Amino acid sequence: MPISVGFADTPADRILLPIEVLGPDGTSVSRTVALQAGEAESVQSLWLQINGLAYADQASVQVNASAWIPLNNSTVAIAEPGKSFGGIGGGFATLAMTLPLPNGTVAGGANTIRFRFNQTDGVVSAYRVLAWNFLTGEGAKTLPPDRFAEDAPESWTPPLSDAASILAGRELWQSAPLAANSLPNSPSIQAHCADCHAQDGRDLKYFNFSNASIVARSRFHGLSTLEGEQIASYIRSLPVPSPGRPWYPPYQPGPGLDSQPVSSWAAGAGLSWVLDQDTETLPYLLGHPGAGQSGTAADPPGNPPNLRELARQIKPDIFRPDGNLNPRQIPIALQLPDWAQWLPRVHPKDAWGPAFAQSEFAALYDGEPAKESKGKPGAKPPLRTLLTEARATDHNIRPVAAAFSQWSQARRAFLGRFAKAKTTWSPELSNKVYSTQLWQLVKTWEMTQEFGLEGRGRDLFGAAADSRTWCNTIPADTAPSAAQIPDGPAGVGGSALTNEYFTAAWYELQILLNSGNHQHRDRGPVNWVYLIGRFNDLYYQTHQPEPARLLVAITKALQSTGPNFSPEDLSQGWRPDDNIDPRIMISPVWAPIFKPLPIELHRALTASLLAAWMDKNLQYPVAKFLPFGALAHPYTAPRGYGRISGGKVWEEAQQFRDAGVAPEIVARLQQWGIAFIDRAARLQYQRYRPAPKQKLPRRLLKVSAPGKLHVRGSQFFG
Repeated sequence: MPISVGFADTPADRILLPIEVLGPDGTSVSRTVALQAGEAESVQSLWLQINGLAYADQASVQVNASAWIPLNNSTVAIAEPGKSFGGIGGGFATLAMTLPLPNGTVAGGANTIRFRFNQTDGVVSAYRVLAWNFLTGEGAKTLPPDRFAEDAPESWTPPLSDAASILAGRELWQSAPLAANSLPNSPSIQAHCADCHAQDGRDLKYFNFSNASIVARSRFHGLSTLEGEQIASYIRSLPVPSPGRPWYPPYQPGPGLDSQPVSSWAAGAGLSWVLDQDTETLPYLLGHPGAGQSGTAADPPGNPPNLRELARQIKPDIFRPDGNLNPRQIPIALQLPDWAQWLPRVHPKDAWGPAFAQSEFAALYDGEPAKESKGKPGAKPPLRTLLTEARATDHNIRPVAAAFSQWSQARRAFLGRFAKAKTTWSPELSNKVYSTQLWQLVKTWEMTQEFGLEGRGRDLFGAAADSRTWCNTIPADTAPSAAQIPDGPAGVGGSALTNEYFTAAWYELQILLNSGNHQHRDRGPVNWVYLIGRFNDLYYQTHQPEPARLLVAITKALQSTGPNFSPEDLSQGWRPDDNIDPRIMISPVWAPIFKPLPIELHRALTASLLAAWMDKNLQYPVAKFLPFGALAHPYTAPRGYGRISGGKVWEEAQQFRDAGVAPEIVARLQQWGIAFIDRAARLQYQRYRPAPKQKLPRRLLKVSAPGKLHVRGSQFFG
């Protein structure tokens, strides 16, 4: 039976993009294009940009009468940075790749390209070819841009427009019984469509999932074509914004994003603002995009920056702790997860059964009080109930942040029953735990969208807060490391690399959505030392340094404290000992991360960061840092992170000099250290005694001659 797809009309001589390959195993889609004889002779490869290749050999390509070629990391060349993040089957949902073609594959006249979905893994049922072209031996594209046309979702219509079909679609969305997948003898599941997605289906409308994709996914879960069309008709009828596409990474940062309505924020800046190299971020961090680097969320970036020229533009004000860097407007080379990667693979009630259904964690979303909380004084209402009551803009919504925090605590307590310190992890357990975290993330997105929370940051956190923000730490809570899911075969994606990618991606999302709104308290809402330390863990998997993205995180860490809180406030005040400090710029542990930077640029960044940090410290008398009475126990970062927190920065004065920092800046550091040590000695604070010589992690050391050690990857130390 033909499926009503609702695609826009396209001129006959143009190829409509994307090409959606969706349906049962073996489904194929073809496109035909005509080439002149001279054009055909120069073709040597096929360039593809594909979204949704989750595993090797999921897809195959055929050009004319050639053999079908399965797509995997051996048959295609994956472009960076996707290659370093695992390529096909790795972290990035969208990849650019080049497929070599045997001589004579392409001919003058009509040429047909076929794309096939080979088989499901029980989770995936589609992929999308976002762009393609033939390449010459020199890498030039053969087909001009005007040979292609982008589909226009605004022109789509419901497959069935009558009110009865739309009502039936809503009922199916909420209550239709589903199968786990399309594999033979697939079991039924307890979850319904509304359980894993936004409860009203707004996510499919928001990200413009096509009618065909909704019908195909409905059939994947055991429904009929008619039922799928009814669901698609219901989704098309929803009166909600729809600025996204399925392949847009939600909240991907980029220039001009804040100039869009807050309702468009979740669509992100698009794939065009996922940079090819991390160092391309630097002009945006420095506030000097320069020629070819400015733009809006709709415009792609220009040419890579001249890094040596950037050194002259660096000032301490960039890192000023009392400032407010806007990471939403700074593009990065880390592609964030797309919406399909947000969705849980298994719903918590299918993963855990009655244990979840009867838990406080489930009840705090939208349910009756759980058995464990019934009758307790101060039992909280479900979040959806609280938000419904607080929908009016003149209502006090500050209790909402505390309610989300309680919901996070309930999740930790719930998962703590199944993931303990000595847990033996398996792929099945990791999938259940991680899916539970994803479920909470999706439901948080659902509520922030439905109740308009993203634009109410100042109602939630006061006048100093960001104008658009989330009010919780659920993005960071989604990271595999947050639930102790280990790297390796039992990790998310089945490897250490993908496990670390998702940890990095969700931590990055936390920075973008809620970096604390200058209301740091103790180690919350963001544990900056731990978050930044994970940059090194990711680097040891990808071998792709990310100095610019790291500098954005360092800046947000320094700005996590409100400017009006002095060091005397031990929980909320400026406490440089308990945060990232400038030693990260000179630490041999972190030298490989900064290796892509020219020495003069690294020198300028180090000097400016140290100067900004010292300017903040010198706003207060030393007595403010060392009041009478016991100080809180200092935070100790894991040894593998190096000495990047914990105080006594002045002990590294010589290393700052060796890195080229101006003598007057280093002298300020030393003078402050002398005053600090003097008062600490008089008050008998033991923690400020001189530190023992640092021992480097074994993985960073190599023997270059008998008895002589050098630091791996360091360009700053001999």
